[in-house]
Amino acid sequence: MKKQILSIVATLTLIIPMAVIGFAGLRFRVSADVPFNFVVGNKEFKAGKYSVGRLPSGSAFDTLIIRSVDGNEAANFNTNNIYGKGEPQAKLVFHRYGNQYFLAQVFDGDSEQGSALLKSKAEREAAKKRDIITQNAAEQEVVTVAAQIQR
Repeated sequence: MKKQILSIVATLTLIIPMAVIGFAGLRFRVSADVPFNFVVGNKEFKAGKYSVGRLPSGSAFDTLIIRSVDGNEAANFNTNNIYGKGEPQAKLVFHRYGNQYFLAQVFDGDSEQGSALLKSKAEREAAKKRDIITQNAAEQEVVTVAAQIQR
């Protein structure tokens, strides 16, 4: 009997946090017209119209997919849930290093919650090169592109 109770408690301890995490982050698909080339993970995307949405997942991480509107380019990536600052607004947030842009965060505008990508190896290298050239470790430039919710 004690083993059964302990087993139930252990199972609930694992399931409840996953359920809470699953409801956070990006809830709706968003679309945006990105006016510059950018990188997601190790894949480069050309300037153009893109949509970002969540893939169904049972894991603790959200998996998002970015697709070009014409269907020629797509990539999926894991994210962590984050909270924005200020008014909720659908947007894509990029980190800029020189002339390179890296997708960093996605907000759907439904709430202040969003999704943040982990820095890729390419982004870490771009940041390191920038720090060597400028001789400082200042923050990267943040560029925001307005997006629209697609329900």
